[in-house]
Order: sequence, then C-alpha cells, then structure tokens
Amino acid sequence: MEFKRRNHGDHEAEPNQPTDGREGWLGLDAWTEGVQAGQEWTVEYPNTVNVQVLVGMNSGQVWAYMQQYVSPALGVGCQYCHDINNFAADTYPQKIAARSMLRLVGDLNEQHITNLPNWKGNYVQCATCHFGQPVAMEAYGQQFAGSVPPIDVVVDPLDANGQTILDPEQKPEELRTPLPLKEAMIWYVRNYDVWKPFDPTVAESGRGSLALTLDGGRTQDQVTINQNVMNYMGWSQGVGCTYCHNSRNFIDYELEASGNLAHPEYGYNKLKAQRMLLLTTWLYENWPQYGATGYDSMPVGAGTASEYSYANIGGKFYNLPACYTCHAGYTIPRGSMPSASIPEGDAGLIVMPTVLRGQ
Repeated sequence: MEFKRRNHGDHEAEPNQPTDGREGWLGLDAWTEGVQAGQEWTVEYPNTVNVQVLVGMNSGQVWAYMQQYVSPALGVGCQYCHDINNFAADTYPQKIAARSMLRLVGDLNEQHITNLPNWKGNYVQCATCHFGQPVAMEAYGQQFAGSVPPIDVVVDPLDANGQTILDPEQKPEELRTPLPLKEAMIWYVRNYDVWKPFDPTVAESGRGSLALTLDGGRTQDQVTINQNVMNYMGWSQGVGCTYCHNSRNFIDYELEASGNLAHPEYGYNKLKAQRMLLLTTWLYENWPQYGATGYDSMPVGAGTASEYSYANIGGKFYNLPACYTCHAGYTIPRGSMPSASIPEGDAGLIVMPTVLRGQ
C-alpha cells in the first residue's frame, strides 16, 4: 500500500521532544494540528496500518482510544509519538516505547492485577502510572524523602528457605556493606520474594522477604527496615497498619478467623500487598524489555524525578515505577479503569481494548 505524505500548511511534523520550554503536548496549535491530521488519517485509512498491539480494532476505534485515554493520560499531543504526516510510520522512539508500554499494560493486567485476591475490578491503564505526566514519574514521594531517618543499616536477607544470610560473602554484592536506610527499603521493594507461599490451612504460611517471625528473631536493623517499608506502603496508599493487619495479631492472614477478630479484609489486603511487592520486583526485573527509555547517567535538575525513582539496570538509568507512582496517596489509583464501566461491544473496545484487559 502506498501512503501519501501530508504537509499541513507550511509545517512538517513537530519535533516530539520540545527544547524551548514548552510542555510535552507541544502547545495548543500543535495539538490542534495533530488532531486534525489524525482525523484525516482515519477517514483515508479506515483499516489500521502498522497497528501491532491494539489488534481487532479499526482506525476509528484506535483513534478514539488514543484521543480519550492515551493522549490525556500522558499529557501529550499526537506529535509526541507520531509523525502526523504518516501515522503508520515508526519515526520517533516515543512511538516504539508507547507500543511496548501498551504491551506492558496487557501483561500487568493479565499476570498480576486480575489475579489479585478478592480483585474488585480496577484495571491498569496508561493513566494509572502517568496521570498526565509523560516522563520523570515519582516513585517514592515526599513522605519517603522527608520521614525516613538518615541512618545506615545492615541488611541480612533471607534465603530460599527463609533462613537469615549472615555471611557477607553469601549476600548479594550490594548488601555486603551497610546501606542508607532509604536504599535498603528500595532494595526490598525491587527484590521481594516469597519463600513460603500462602496456604489458608497452614498458619505460618505466606512468609516473604520482610518476615520477622523466624527462629531466633531478627536484628533491630531488619525490624527498622521492615517498619519503614510498611510505612512507605501506607504513605503510598493513604492507609494505616490496620488496612492490612489485625493490630492484635500481625502474623495471621485471618481469612477464616473466628470470634470478634473475623475481618476477611485483613487477609485479602495483606495478600494483595504481598502480591504488589512481587509486582514491583517483576517490574524491576523486566523493565528494559518493555522499551522504557534508559539514560547514560542519573537525570538531574528540573523535569526529573528524585534520585530514588531511578534504577541502574545493566548500566542504564531507568525511571522505575513503585507503589507511590500509581497510588500517590490513594488506596485505589485515581488513574485505574473500573471494569464495571466497560460495556459490551464497540464502546467497550474504545474504553478499554480487550487486548489490554488481560482477560
């Protein structure tokens, strides 16, 4: 198929990375020009061209989804990702990254979100993480930066059997010397593991990297790390300890507790929190393969997130999401997509394309 290369007035496609201080959406004139070009494209090419993720949709449906959800979710206009003279072209790296991010949305929903215990039906979508910001998303927030004590701690991780690793030579290299508490917390958020999967018939099951109920107990440093990771999760969701825990019995999940302590939400929320820690670890392990932009050095200055929000993976620095990125102080992320709002038919495809729901 031969494509016509448009030239709107005297303007070629706008640069997708502003260098003159404008916001990522490139200004009202560019936004309007991009919308007009996109509308013309859908009329001329009603069947999709070079659409690799949102398959099963026609150009009008893809266009509506992009306009209603993707563009406002990132706070950008069409030109941020597209050459508006040829929407099928992969001219800009942002388009390649966005395509990979759409795959990420589908994988997150399929592998993690829809499988959460007692899932209530809130899907991840672009706005869940971005919420109007294309880059430099904050992963830890002001409470983390201001409230975590500036002390060093010795990290004694657990092995695959839940036993404490005390020998520095047996620890991961980055844990062989004391770390600032903030860095130790981040390490657990990115390296969480469950060594005793939850079984409702086994009282001592459900133990993971942050467990404190072990033979011989844990060090004060580990208690400090645990408490501060819990604080971070509470700050991120705007909740206190009793959202997940029974304050009289922090150990049990209590999914089928008896008597006046029977609150199944404790068990479900605690399991969800553990699964979400596994999710942040999965993101850390898989982030580069989803086309996220890597930087040669730690980004600094205006327009960047705090240093804690970047991870060095394979020699590149990535803006890596964590609990605060999505929740930002809300139990249910404001940018999530409630499944109950998705009707059947074409409208449902536009609101949340089937391929992104993971179901």
